[in-house]
Amino acid sequence: GCDPAPMERRAPRIRRIPALLPLLLLATLARAEPAAAPETAEQVLKSLPPKQAALLERERVLMLEGEDGGDGGDGMIHALVLFERPRNEVIRYLIQGPRQTEFRPELREARLVKEFDGGQVIHYEMRMMLMRIEYQARHGWDFETGQVWWSLDPDFHNDLATLEGRWEIQALGPRRSLGRFGSRIDVGPALPAFLQDMATRSKLPEAMQNVRRWVDSGGTYRP
Repeated sequence: GCDPAPMERRAPRIRRIPALLPLLLLATLARAEPAAAPETAEQVLKSLPPKQAALLERERVLMLEGEDGGDGGDGMIHALVLFERPRNEVIRYLIQGPRQTEFRPELREARLVKEFDGGQVIHYEMRMMLMRIEYQARHGWDFETGQVWWSLDPDFHNDLATLEGRWEIQALGPRRSLGRFGSRIDVGPALPAFLQDMATRSKLPEAMQNVRRWVDSGGTYRP
């Protein structure tokens, strides 16, 4: 099965973790530590300032910044996403790794390498700024906790220095769900930090909207 324990061989920490590449953030969800007492979706929404709560309801995606999650001590970038589908349906779409080419235009390949109980390994190839980036990620999921996670496959020579992330999907009534997203990535020396920052600020909200629309449409949406 997919072992949720931390990988023994981790990529080195980068000098500036918030320098994230958004389209890759959606590609591979990293290992998630189950929370001892997770907040409910309703509690999460009630904890938001009124302006943020209104923005999330209107746009369906809320990028969290600063102490609220941009780099809230764990080095990850965070977002909240409202899905118009029940919790388990959302999870079933998010774990279909090879279908990411349907909503990620920059992705040239998402090929299933290995599949096992509760997890899979996906090989990715993408183009960005005339660069070809190739990597493999180990994905895992747990329907009971509503978590989906991913990280770099240590058995592959990845073009990325760091990649990990997670979704936690919580029921919000019978027909809606709240997705709590977190991820961090570093392309390494192949792409300067300022370019990664630029790509993050301009593209990440759009990338999050693409995955939301794809899930809400039952996999028929194409950007």
